[in-house]
Amino acid sequence: MVSVTTCILTVLIGFGSFVRSYYTEEYRPQFHFTPEQNWMNDPNGLVYHNGQYHLFYQYNPNGTTWGFMSWGHAVSTDLVHWKHLPIALECESDSNGNVLEMFFSGSAVVDVNNTTGFAIPVGKDRRGHVINSTPMVAIYTSYYPTAHTQSNGVVIRAGQQSQSIAFSNDNGLTWTQYEGNPVIESPPAGYVDQYQNFRDPFVFWYSPSSKWIMVASLANEHTLLIYSSDNLKAWKLESQFGPENAKFGQWECPSLFPLYVDGNNRAEKWVILMGVNPGGVITGSGTQYIIGSFNGTTFVADPSDTYDPTQIPAGSIVFQNFESTSSTFKELGWKATGDFALFGPQVASSVTTQTINGNLGSGLLTTWIVDDSATGTIISPKFIITKNYISFLIAGGYYPYNPSTAGTANDNQVSFSLIVGGQVVHSQTGADAENLVWRSWNVAGWFGEEAYFIVTDLNTNSWGHLDVDEIIFSDTPKVEANWNDFGPDYYAAATYNGLPTADRIAIGWMNNWAYGGNIPTSPWRSAMSVPRKLALKTINNNVLLVQQPVSSLSSLYTPSLYSRKFSSLKSGETEIPVPAPYNARMKLTVSFKRGTGSKFGVILRSNATNTQETIIGYDFLGQNVFVDRFKSGDNAFVGSEPNQFPGHFIATLPSTLTDSITLNILLDWSSVEVFDGNGQVAFTSQIFPLDDSAQVKLFSVGGTTRTVTVAINGMKSSW
Repeated sequence: MVSVTTCILTVLIGFGSFVRSYYTEEYRPQFHFTPEQNWMNDPNGLVYHNGQYHLFYQYNPNGTTWGFMSWGHAVSTDLVHWKHLPIALECESDSNGNVLEMFFSGSAVVDVNNTTGFAIPVGKDRRGHVINSTPMVAIYTSYYPTAHTQSNGVVIRAGQQSQSIAFSNDNGLTWTQYEGNPVIESPPAGYVDQYQNFRDPFVFWYSPSSKWIMVASLANEHTLLIYSSDNLKAWKLESQFGPENAKFGQWECPSLFPLYVDGNNRAEKWVILMGVNPGGVITGSGTQYIIGSFNGTTFVADPSDTYDPTQIPAGSIVFQNFESTSSTFKELGWKATGDFALFGPQVASSVTTQTINGNLGSGLLTTWIVDDSATGTIISPKFIITKNYISFLIAGGYYPYNPSTAGTANDNQVSFSLIVGGQVVHSQTGADAENLVWRSWNVAGWFGEEAYFIVTDLNTNSWGHLDVDEIIFSDTPKVEANWNDFGPDYYAAATYNGLPTADRIAIGWMNNWAYGGNIPTSPWRSAMSVPRKLALKTINNNVLLVQQPVSSLSSLYTPSLYSRKFSSLKSGETEIPVPAPYNARMKLTVSFKRGTGSKFGVILRSNATNTQETIIGYDFLGQNVFVDRFKSGDNAFVGSEPNQFPGHFIATLPSTLTDSITLNILLDWSSVEVFDGNGQVAFTSQIFPLDDSAQVKLFSVGGTTRTVTVAINGMKSSW
């Protein structure tokens, strides 16, 4: 047994005394939550109690990179203005400085029935009856880096992850760890070898059975374990769920909660929300959801919400499956140049990079020839577009097609692109992984036109290759997963306990593990997304998880700064006058209809030469919303190749000629968040522009855009 102290190495400056001076640094978000200083990641323990929204979060008290994980703490009465509180659960070490326990992610509940027995007397009522406290209980993962024996006699293995609890009787200000921790020491039979990747418990009260329910993740197994308990101390394994849908990387930070479909309290469904890292929709980390039912012991996914990667949509045309591994590309009617001229499809198992997963059949197209040094192009035969969607499997390195550098000496793309009329109209790169995943393009806007594919590999750096398999044409897209956010910077989303079913609020970590430890901010690193209200909505006969920023953000709106309706917006760029400082932090809503143009959108944080800008828009032909941060500002901080920060991100959003499309955009000093009018598409993206990049513009490409309505409010600081 060992003596225990906290891991804090330096003395923190007093809470709250320096907020106003600290919250004006370069890139400091003005209406997103950030810690006063140091590193932050996952939101934890979101719970509403006694008129306060509690936000706990993964926190390093000793620096601006991950480590010494503790639970930071803040509270708000409106989800907009936050008050910092002392650290709730502090990393612990022994007398020699060896870290014994870190406090990883988890949840919090209010034990109104005192099922734990943690309540204490706090007074008496008028009749002399004892009034007891209402315990707040945190349920978290204890991560033990060092093997040791606890004071209660429990023998801990190095690297062990177990589930523990702590309680507070003063509304979360001070905490006591339960003497019987951990309450779930190890994974169940069949998974005992996963003791180092067993984490992130989400707990809630299930009224029909009067029990506590826990969902915890076996991260590497892509499996969620569902437990029940009467008292938060003794837990019974009830069932498990997974793997389903996006199942590469690790599953982390799951939550399980009910929502009403279309606001009908008689039409309830349950939602699993979880992080995937790596293996997100772009590269690095991302967040997926699955809709189904829950009976108190078992979650069952709706059949329409799970996707078999080996099955293609009915009526699909297989353009190329690359099974002819004894043929050259030339013999298959493709044209290969450079180092690929004499090659053809390869047997996936023979490719000497990392093990390739997810291919259909045995063959695939790869630009890995012995190593990453091979360069050139591989061009398909021409074809006529006769279906609404093109889908394909893709893996390899993240080196996206960049229109600004394509064809120049700086072109380093490794991409699979669709060419129509001599122009790249869609392009996809890998995700720095050898896990082939389905990606789909809407091509209805080019129906009847001639097209071809080109695989371009101009990169000899690490991950400088691409794998492509099973190119199909179909009337519906081949879906891999339901993504909660199509941007690169929304992860570990957590939802609030203590609110009605119709008021489910989520907050995500606004960063990405691919580069999060390097973003150019100081003395803090990482922010949270704006809080978002979740709902289930039927759209085109499909029940989808939708989201919009919480309405209380309107308390920060300035009076209108700009409002105008254009019956027809001309082709080109139209500058919008927005005064400083609100040209760098604003709420912008734009609605529009298709005219003669092919694209429409908004340019934010642009400089006079257009060498810095963030572009948000809609592609009428490609039927997608997009966010482009290739030129959004500083991206050199990643410091290595591949640089996973720059990119052009899309989400399919079909529309007709008469549809009015709405985009709600929140711009802060170092981020943009985008929501379509229905909330079915959301993007979260960090940006790091220079101060002189402050222009706001509308643009229409290739013709006019009709019925454009623009409304802009500034966003006051919440600090």
